[in-house]
Amino acid sequence: MKKAKREDEGNNSRISDLPKDILHRILYFLSQEDAVRTSVLSKSWRYVWCTRPNLDFSDNNFKGNKNNFLSIVDKTLQLYCDQNLCLEEFHLSISLTYHWDCTSVPFLDKWIPLLATMGVKKFRLSIVSNHGSRMTRNLPSVVYKAESLNLLRLERCNLVQYIPENIPFVRLQVLRLQTVSIEQQIFDKIISSCPLLTTMWFQECKGLTTIKLETKLHKHLKHFTFISNDRYIEEKRCIEIDIPTLETIRINGSKIRVNIRKFGNLKSLILKRVEIYNINSIELSDRLLIDDAPNMEYFYYSGLLIPSISSAPNCRESYLKLFIWDDDDSQSWFPRLSKLLHALRGSEISLNIFHHSVENMPYVQHEFIDGGGDNNKPVAMEHLRLSSDHVRSLVPLLNGLFCICRPRNVDPKWLEVGPEYKESERKELSEFWFEIQEMKESGSREIWQDDLEDLTIESFDSSRKIWQPFLVQATRLSEESAFFPDFG
Repeated sequence: MKKAKREDEGNNSRISDLPKDILHRILYFLSQEDAVRTSVLSKSWRYVWCTRPNLDFSDNNFKGNKNNFLSIVDKTLQLYCDQNLCLEEFHLSISLTYHWDCTSVPFLDKWIPLLATMGVKKFRLSIVSNHGSRMTRNLPSVVYKAESLNLLRLERCNLVQYIPENIPFVRLQVLRLQTVSIEQQIFDKIISSCPLLTTMWFQECKGLTTIKLETKLHKHLKHFTFISNDRYIEEKRCIEIDIPTLETIRINGSKIRVNIRKFGNLKSLILKRVEIYNINSIELSDRLLIDDAPNMEYFYYSGLLIPSISSAPNCRESYLKLFIWDDDDSQSWFPRLSKLLHALRGSEISLNIFHHSVENMPYVQHEFIDGGGDNNKPVAMEHLRLSSDHVRSLVPLLNGLFCICRPRNVDPKWLEVGPEYKESERKELSEFWFEIQEMKESGSREIWQDDLEDLTIESFDSSRKIWQPFLVQATRLSEESAFFPDFG
């Protein structure tokens, strides 16, 4: 026992005898709180945490009061400055309790210029307001002079004030703005001053209208994210993409224009609530002109128009959320969807379709979709979800879909819900079942007679948590139902 204790003491001694730069490297991977705790390990560890090259302060995780937190951060930074210590990374998350936080703001005005003079390489500033307030803080202009910045993350800040003529962000690689108010001219000046940017992340930023991703300015850009959850897409907002080096693209709530056709490095493409525009015009387009994405593994799309991807041979997972309306030309809508599904046929496809209708959709003939070619054979998929205003509209919709795809499960959702619709739902679902039977018995429609020979309809019993065969004469209609076609 004593021997084991001596061995432990010897190991601790040997670790404590390591050079300080190695001890700093060990502390680099610890949180600020854990780094402080190492001061009790031994005499040689007592002050190592005070000189490590990275600091991470968050008043949300601090156990003392706000004044103590501000005092500790201030003294620590002053110590680094007085002793000329190396500070490579500084992360600060601070909350402002009301618009003129008389305690915190003076410290921010002091610390940010101090960081600039200390040559911090990675600086992340998070300003968060309490009690759900949308209050933001004007960012001191001195932050634009921090030449050694490598990472800049701002939350709840205003970037609308005067900025210097030259912004020397020559080392900045990651720019992340969240809940930021920024003028378009200032934004353009910032991103044009960052030639080494690899990551852009913009979420809920007010004031942005146009974002141009150009190869000549951002040839190293790999990851781009733009998120806006506004109910309506702003008329003037548009994102133009002209960078073939991108590996991940995520856009939510914007118009987009793609100026190149090949993305050799693209791995993930997420487009949610987007409007696609032609390359050389402002007219809406039904094409997302990507001819070749050989390394794309994940594709998510949600929009009013069907995009076009010519080739994505290595895609593993695809999720499509599409809309079809009464005024859509079904004889062109289904062929466009067929082409997209064929481009993604090597992946696991989930298709979610919203059908808003006043009148029944006309039936689409099989020959209008497949064109008589082998390349347009129906694509196998695991899941198809349909949402429709009327149950009777599902039959012609399924007729067109079954011409181009072979889902194992079909999950319909009725958009009209509530007690006042229950009676009509019962009648419509029974009519729907009889129409399906007629289609199956008709020799004029090959897909219904042969491929759907063993189709069954089941409803989900929410009380028993089981699926069971749907009975046309049932007195109660379940809120959920699904079709299980047998495509053998």
